[in-house]
Amino acid sequence: MGTVLFWIVWGIISFWALKTFYYSFSKEKLEHLRKANIGFTFAVLILYFLPWVPLSMDGWTGFGLALQGNFLAALFFIFLLISLVLLFQKEYIFLKIASVLMVLLTLDLFALMLVVRPGTFTLSLYDIAPIIAALILLVADVSLLLLWQQMNLTLKAAIVPGNRKKLFIGSASFLIISFGLAVWGLGIYINSTLIHEKIYENNEETKERKEMQVFEAFAKNEPGTVCVGNDTFSFQIDTSYNILSDDDSSVAMIMDNNLVTVSKSKKSVSDILKENGVKYTKEEDYYIFDMPQKNSTSGNLTKTGISLQKGEFIVSVFYSEGKAVRAKEILSGVSDSLKEGCNKQ
Repeated sequence: MGTVLFWIVWGIISFWALKTFYYSFSKEKLEHLRKANIGFTFAVLILYFLPWVPLSMDGWTGFGLALQGNFLAALFFIFLLISLVLLFQKEYIFLKIASVLMVLLTLDLFALMLVVRPGTFTLSLYDIAPIIAALILLVADVSLLLLWQQMNLTLKAAIVPGNRKKLFIGSASFLIISFGLAVWGLGIYINSTLIHEKIYENNEETKERKEMQVFEAFAKNEPGTVCVGNDTFSFQIDTSYNILSDDDSSVAMIMDNNLVTVSKSKKSVSDILKENGVKYTKEEDYYIFDMPQKNSTSGNLTKTGISLQKGEFIVSVFYSEGKAVRAKEILSGVSDSLKEGCNKQ
C-alpha cells in the first residue's frame, strides 16, 4: 500500500512539474528555477563543512577530506563553487555549464562516499550531512533539467555574454580551481610527511627494542652499591642495570637504555677525545661530544656522549636524543659516589 501511495504522489508531482515548467515558458519561471538552484547549491556548500564521516573515522568534514589529500573531495569543492558563481549569471551559456557541473557534482559525491565508506553502515545524526547533500543534489538536478528546458523554449531571448563577463567568469573559475588543487596538494604533502614520520618512529622503536633484547641477555641487577674492577672501586646506582663488561680498570653497563662506562686512565678526557679526532664542547666540568654509529649516514642515529673526570677515573654516559637530562643525572650520581675499594651495605 505504501508503494502504491508513493507512486501516486510521485505521479502527481511529476505531472505538475512538467505541466508548469516543461511545456510553457516564462521569464518568471526561469528566474524562480535559477534562484532555487542557488539556494540548493548554498545548502550543499554549508553541508560540505559539516562532518561527513563518523568520529570513529576521525569525523572529517567534506573540506577536511580534501585537506587529507582526497581528490574527489577537492573536485567536489571546485565544481560546487564554480556552479555557484555561474548560477548567479543570467546568460544561458553559463547556466547550462552550471547544470552540467551540478550533475557531475552528484556523480562525484556518490563516488566519494563509495571510496570513503564502502559497504553498508549505520547512519547517525552526526554524519548525515553527505546523505542530505545527495538528496538536495538530486532535487537540484531535476530542477536544472527543467531550467535547461525553459532556456531551450526561448533561445532567441538568450543573452550573449560580453568579453568582460567571459574574462570575469574565466578568472573566477581559475582561482577556484587553483585554490581547490592547492588544498588537495597540501593534503597530500601533510599526509606524506606524517607517513614518513610514522615510519621513522616505527623504525626507531624497532631498533630500540632490538637493542633492549640484546641487553636483556645480560643479567639484570638491582639498584644499590656496584662493586667492579675486582672490587677495586665502587659507586652507587639508583636504578636497575645490566653489566656488559667488567675488568680490573673499567666497567660498561646499561642503565635506562643509556650506555655507562667507568674507567681508570692516566690521560685526561680532552686528550683521549683529541687522539681519536672527536670534536667536543665543554660545559663546566662536562665534556659533550657526538659519536656517529657505524654504517650510519643519518644524524638521527648519532649517539651523544657526556664525560666527567674524577681523579684517575673517567665516567661517561652515551645517550640518544631527548635523554640528556637523565644522562646528566646518571653521570652525577655515579661520579659523586665513586670511590676506591668496595664496601657493600
